[in-house]
Amino acid sequence: SRLPFAMGLGSTRLYSSDISQLPQITDSDVLQPFKDLMAASWDELPDAVVHDAKNALAKASNDKQGQEALANVFRAAEAVEQFGGTLVSLRMELDDISGVSGE
Repeated sequence: SRLPFAMGLGSTRLYSSDISQLPQITDSDVLQPFKDLMAASWDELPDAVVHDAKNALAKASNDKQGQEALANVFRAAEAVEQFGGTLVSLRMELDDISGVSGE
């Protein structure tokens, strides 16, 4: 039996067609950090991207929808980064317990 989320070789991942489009961000000080976050690897967020995102969120802006979108992406990126770090730590612990680490 196959897991519902498992992908086999040569299979295609289907995406939902009812997902909303990206929001219209009118403030360039919000748009650039949004784009940078979307383009960055969330394994380890670059300090400059984190700094720019925090500044854009702290800024007084009329583009509340854009700031909300940036805040959502930023929270997601931070959560992924933290979760990935937790997984690495767990794997290292399991490797140490099972003696796989070579020590």
